[in-house]
Amino acid sequence: MSATGSGSADAGGPVSVQAEAIVFGFPPAPVALSVLRRASSWRIGGAARTLAIFVVAAPFAALVPPHAPWAIGALGLGGILASRRLKERFTLLGVEGACPKCAEPLAVKAGRLRSPHPVSCEACHHQAALRFPEAALGDGPASAKGLGGLG
Repeated sequence: MSATGSGSADAGGPVSVQAEAIVFGFPPAPVALSVLRRASSWRIGGAARTLAIFVVAAPFAALVPPHAPWAIGALGLGGILASRRLKERFTLLGVEGACPKCAEPLAVKAGRLRSPHPVSCEACHHQAALRFPEAALGDGPASAKGLGGLG
């Protein structure tokens, strides 16, 4: 799942959100997150495509002995990957800021935004957590529900 999908992947382009990087025992460091809102059509279409691919692949996987576990595994994996796509309401594209411990720039791979979002510092190898105001990401009833797709 790449950060730049096809079709209507975003609802208005990337959004910049102010956040904090937290490492236990050190003062929080301010960071800026670049977040992309995902449209429901992007999530549902991607989940349907993923599930369809694994449903088609399951009979071919069943040709390899022992037959049933491979087919069941393919269907299970397709269901897991499809549900992950459905839950990806926001994609974290990048982080601009420093590690609270060593003050080196933080680097993060694009992926589904979690709350709190874990990020590792490449310099000191400590795990930081990104804390951000969830209301800044959502609009309308989704933000009132607490952005259930972030977890």
